[in-house]
Amino acid sequence: MIRFLKGSWTRLRDNLWFREGLVVRGRYKILRKLGMGSYGVTYLCDDLQTGLPCVLKRVSPQRGGRRKAETIYTRETGILQRLQHPAIPKLYECFSYRRFLCYTMEYFEGKSLEHLLFQDHAAFPEKEALALVANLLPTVEYIHSVGFVHRDISIANVILKGDAVKLIDFGLARDLKDAQTEDGEADDVEADDPSLKRIRRKLHVTSDFYSIGHLLLFLLYSTYPEDAAPESDTEHSWEEELSLHPLTSRLLRRLLLAEQPYSHVREVAEDVQSAICSL
Repeated sequence: MIRFLKGSWTRLRDNLWFREGLVVRGRYKILRKLGMGSYGVTYLCDDLQTGLPCVLKRVSPQRGGRRKAETIYTRETGILQRLQHPAIPKLYECFSYRRFLCYTMEYFEGKSLEHLLFQDHAAFPEKEALALVANLLPTVEYIHSVGFVHRDISIANVILKGDAVKLIDFGLARDLKDAQTEDGEADDVEADDPSLKRIRRKLHVTSDFYSIGHLLLFLLYSTYPEDAAPESDTEHSWEEELSLHPLTSRLLRRLLLAEQPYSHVREVAEDVQSAICSL
């Protein structure tokens, strides 16, 4: 009971301290909450100093307390500081506010693929879906070249505005030199499918390729008619349900590790372009 009350008070306090309209450090006016995950909360802010929008992240892990927060904070800000790419948010300022570790970063206008698919009901034909992945791959190649793996490439973390494709949320990103995930962090990798969770925990580029495969499936299923779903309760594979060009199917099988996995982004990009040119 005491633990429950303490947790309820902590959540109430956090909401009060980071409410809409609050001006943090006399500079960042909170406009609205953008999202909440295992490691913290992000807010859209108005930077009163520059007049531009930005994102404020408050690092507050659900487990582990202050020590865990400091570890996450140091890692996340360190990774963002090293990544300098137009499709990746720029790190602006790191600070502590009311004992919370916070940092601000660039805000990308546009909509996430998750929003486009499930709220706007956007449809991505096969060629368009492949073109979107082709635009995403240079960013992934850059991340790998610097020595990191994102581990959370998903429809929620890809922002689209026109032809521009941006990648956000580096909370699960890791240095490829690390041999294994730190103790206690494996459970923070969220996935309904145990096999997906296991693969995303790996500190290897195949983790990102696997995630890209799932992202591509989401895009391809956007044109799948609802009335085409079989009436039986039998599960059907994507290969049975989707009518795809053989090169697209082979690309997906390799991304999803059903065939020889890719070892470099350039290989993925070549197969994506081959599939596009064949449509």
